[in-house]
Amino acid sequence: MKNELYELTRKRRSVRRYGAKRIDDDVIHEIMKVALTAPSSFGHDPVEFVVVRDRDMIRRIGACKQMGGSQINGADTVIVVMVKTADKRTSEFWIEDGAIASSYILLAAEQYGLGACWVQIRNRMGLKKTSDEEIRELLCVPDGFTVLNLVAIGEKGENKRAYTDKDLDTKKIHYNLFRVAD
Repeated sequence: MKNELYELTRKRRSVRRYGAKRIDDDVIHEIMKVALTAPSSFGHDPVEFVVVRDRDMIRRIGACKQMGGSQINGADTVIVVMVKTADKRTSEFWIEDGAIASSYILLAAEQYGLGACWVQIRNRMGLKKTSDEEIRELLCVPDGFTVLNLVAIGEKGENKRAYTDKDLDTKKIHYNLFRVAD
């Protein structure tokens, strides 16, 4: 049985080093179209994005996180994933909604042969405020939104081995009831 999605997901690995090649604007647009198809709780579609292509701005965004922010340096594009948390209809499930959209971005990047990496922002500290506050201020994001994460995208500057069927721990799959594996 051919499973195209499995073939895509087994190749997708977090990439933290990027080549210098510029990603075509049309490819970024196609990736963002995929992100907009992500489901959300009750269909409220609270997730919004800022697509950052300016390398200086990417470095400034990375500096908004005390530890781990520099891993976006070198990426061609950084997508800031945020959720409109001021809307009471979405406040309970905002993390899940943003995470699903981010996962779609990661898979879409792999489809185009690009490297990508999730960078956590929620509950992280910046230099003077939270990373969320510093990034929203830097990008002129109005109150009522919360930045969940960043997705850095670029030409793969490192090659990681794809997962194989042997890498999968199928003992973590339980049917009907949880059963402790032998």
